[in-house]
Amino acid sequence: MSRAHGTRVHVLEQAVADRIAAGEVVERPASVVKELIENALDAGATQITVEVEGAGSTLIRVGDNGRGIHPDDVALAVRRFATSKIESADDLVEIRSLGFRGEALPSIAAVSHLELTSAVPGARAARRIRVVGGEVDSEGDVGGPTGTVVSARHLFFNTPARRKFLKSPSREFALIVDAVHRLALAHPGVVFRLIHEGEEVLHYPAGDEADRAAAVLGESVFSRCLPFVRHVGELSLHGWLGRPELARGSRSLQFLCVNSRPVHSRIVSGAVEQAYQQIVPGRKYPAYVLFLELPRGHVDVNVHPRKLEVRFDDEHRVFGAISRGIREALRAAQLTRPVEAVAVPLAGAPTTLPLEGDRVSEPMAPGTITPGPMVPAAGVVATTGRLPAMRLLGQLHRTYLLAQSDGGLIVIDQHAAHERVLYERILRDRVRGEGVGQGFVAPQPVHLNAAEWAILQTHRAALEQLGFELEPFGEHTVLIRAIPQIAVSSSAEGLLRDLLADAAEGHRLGAARDHLERLTITTACRTAIKAGDALTAEQMVHLLRDLAATEDPFTCFHGRPTMVTLALEQVERWFLRR
Repeated sequence: MSRAHGTRVHVLEQAVADRIAAGEVVERPASVVKELIENALDAGATQITVEVEGAGSTLIRVGDNGRGIHPDDVALAVRRFATSKIESADDLVEIRSLGFRGEALPSIAAVSHLELTSAVPGARAARRIRVVGGEVDSEGDVGGPTGTVVSARHLFFNTPARRKFLKSPSREFALIVDAVHRLALAHPGVVFRLIHEGEEVLHYPAGDEADRAAAVLGESVFSRCLPFVRHVGELSLHGWLGRPELARGSRSLQFLCVNSRPVHSRIVSGAVEQAYQQIVPGRKYPAYVLFLELPRGHVDVNVHPRKLEVRFDDEHRVFGAISRGIREALRAAQLTRPVEAVAVPLAGAPTTLPLEGDRVSEPMAPGTITPGPMVPAAGVVATTGRLPAMRLLGQLHRTYLLAQSDGGLIVIDQHAAHERVLYERILRDRVRGEGVGQGFVAPQPVHLNAAEWAILQTHRAALEQLGFELEPFGEHTVLIRAIPQIAVSSSAEGLLRDLLADAAEGHRLGAARDHLERLTITTACRTAIKAGDALTAEQMVHLLRDLAATEDPFTCFHGRPTMVTLALEQVERWFLRR
């Protein structure tokens, strides 16, 4: 009989079982740092020092000034399922501590050389225990201050397979820094220090949430965040929302604390990212620091071995409250994007001005300026919406509008601006059910290939909601009797084919937006003023006034900025006036 069919069920040796269990809690050095800091916080520490060598593989030491462990309990602390944080199963309903399962210390001890030294207030001596690979090596009294110091050396010395799959030292240390950052944000009243290879790399003094957020994010990032507060019933949410220009290609600047516990939540991150939809570009993620508070009985923190995730009892309510609240805050904010520091070009160098988020023209050789003077515009453009008052100066390279504001220069992307105007106009017309389509005196026949015809049958209802009136006319031929009113100057056949092509693309990619949303976006994009279109002064003024009347004037639906601002101070520095 083969081994697969003949092996009997048996109980694993304790050492093997401990190593397997350790793998659920101790994934990498950052996991050790997180667990030990949480123990320190649960012990009431106000000062925590983390020392790391070899990116955590050689040494991790976490010391605190907390209440310490009673000397009679030190040996118990390194035994599995021994804990001071819960008494019965009922305590799991409303967990108040960060760690509670009694797995961290024995799991770390199972895969390292662990030393724990702890003293309670008023004790004449501290108690120290040493454990190697899960086996107690020694225990006794030593001198030491109140608090606890845990050292883990030679991590994964007896599980080489796990050590083999660690990332590079720089990546592992970056994960340690991230773990410290998240716990420091959740507990701003605690002093945190991180020492790497004998040098202090982080030192966060005690302060309030704003102080700590500024320290962790850095002043340059924090200064571009919007304070945010939202209360919905028993749910309370506050923190800081990053302006659109802070969006990154990863979620590294997303920090969430639920009831003072740093966690990841797909519900919360999804709600925030939905609120930022069309404000940041696709595949970019907004920055935020959020503190969510709700009754402990409404959130389950016991769903992940390392307590990295939480589950809410009413996920729909949480998602809706967060998404709506953040969306309202963003719509109330002034989100014009400043041009990042633009260096003064060296004499003789090609002179181009790279504007954040926009196309950059190729350097022009001397004497090859594109013909076409700036178009002067009359007076101040009245802005009744969220845009600042501005005086229109003209059009640059038939692509950008230039305007003067109180603070400097505003550069508007005419295509992105018009996309936003048309997109919201389509939405308004569709809601009102009026003025959506513009009929033709003579319908236009369009012959489609088999693939286009199939897509048309799938999306015909959505196309008609946009303003198309389509009538079958023979095999694979359709009569266009009306098109969206905003597209009357466009080629009806060209627009229909573009929409069908985009619908096919979205169908293949399984796009998150529904069909009508995708078609609305494509219609606005194909119909909008293009880069290179010359505009009269009257058209420019009209475009800016229409943009000011939109709900989201600062970005197009792709998340690209409609405008950027250049501070007068920056211009003055170019000319050595500052």
